[in-house]
Amino acid sequence: MKLVRFRHGERIATGSLSGGYVRPLAGTFFDNPVPTGEEIPFDEVRLLAPVLPSKVVCIGKNYVEHAEEMGGFMPEEPLMFLKPSTSVIG
Repeated sequence: MKLVRFRHGERIATGSLSGGYVRPLAGTFFDNPVPTGEEIPFDEVRLLAPVLPSKVVCIGKNYVEHAEEMGGFMPEEPLMFLKPSTSVIG
């Protein structure tokens, strides 16, 4: 079973995915969701990003192997950067 956020028609909801079906949950992942008893075939839904972040804060080159993979130097302090919420995919 996987927890998913999905669109079915005009409806956006959370649910569990297993056996080729999405089973919608009443509520969100964070407030004790309860199964609704409904089953929607997986091919009828579109998966969405699991959350709607306001911002994504990233840290790069925070360990030596990563800096070496990128062919660069190891900075004294990790590099911080932001990604827009539109760059998150499901």
